[in-house]
Amino acid sequence: MSVWIDSKYIGLISARLEKFKLKDHNPYTANFRCPFCGDSKKNKHKARGYVFTKNVNIFYKCHNCGVSCSCGNLVKQVDPVLYKQYVLDSYKETNKNNRRRIPTQPKFKQPVFKKKSLLDNICSPVENTLAEKYLLSRKIPKEKWKQLYFVDNISKLEQLSEKYKDRLIGEEPRLVIPFYNKDNKLIGVTCRGLANERLRYVTIRLYDDEPMIYNLNNIDYNKTIYVTEGPIDSMFLDNSVAVGNSDLKNIERLLPKENTVLIFDNQPRNKELVNLMSNSVKQNYTMVIWPNDIEKKDINDMILDDLAVKNIISNNTFSGLELNLQFTTWKKI
Repeated sequence: MSVWIDSKYIGLISARLEKFKLKDHNPYTANFRCPFCGDSKKNKHKARGYVFTKNVNIFYKCHNCGVSCSCGNLVKQVDPVLYKQYVLDSYKETNKNNRRRIPTQPKFKQPVFKKKSLLDNICSPVENTLAEKYLLSRKIPKEKWKQLYFVDNISKLEQLSEKYKDRLIGEEPRLVIPFYNKDNKLIGVTCRGLANERLRYVTIRLYDDEPMIYNLNNIDYNKTIYVTEGPIDSMFLDNSVAVGNSDLKNIERLLPKENTVLIFDNQPRNKELVNLMSNSVKQNYTMVIWPNDIEKKDINDMILDDLAVKNIISNNTFSGLELNLQFTTWKKI
């Protein structure tokens, strides 16, 4: 298998793929209507099938029906006869590459030990702390706890940066939510109050030139990426990030638009939020529009109300003309 073989056969079937559009040759990416589900029956302009390069092969993903497969299976779905030739060419290419390989001695790989970060020295794991009680009360998935910290005195976080010396007033305990860039460099933290603090959230930014996007270091850029306002909301979704405010377009230079789904809070009467959503609609983002019978404001509140949030999101994700219609019906101003 190789990108060359895969791209050759995608080219051969491209005339039979509705709305086919080649986006880039290197790495090879293209977009078209899904041949598995037929894509949207209501909107013939929708094209939510994508091929993309990963390692040395090309793969297919549909953001409508969720089908994910190899290039070979895509060719087989479109043209079973051509698929037989694809298998033969792939076999020849694999054998040719194997003959070129020169045997080498296996190299011993040195074990990599995780280095303790500054947060590990200042903070504690959340188990058996006030933070654990809060996480349980909000039904936050346990597998997300390992990404969080507890600090018994917020002033200790002054050690993260000299510019915060003597600026963190108070001694209250806090849940610490760290933000890393895609290279796993700590760029800041958000501290969530655990009682009735005057400031529910305190944010400490370590680098002014780095955008604070939560969970950016853990996502798969080839899959659908969900973007929420708050970090806690993002913890209930797979492959998700959070921007920490209502301007979800802050990710436009960091994430591929074709894989991105924006999830704003459910506030149809909030003029500022409605304006931000309207701008995202105009820029052709894909977006979740909450059903009118849901009254809860955000994902965490919906979880606490025992709503099937993932199913609701899956059934209420829109783009293009359909998004325009749904957004116009949802907003109350």
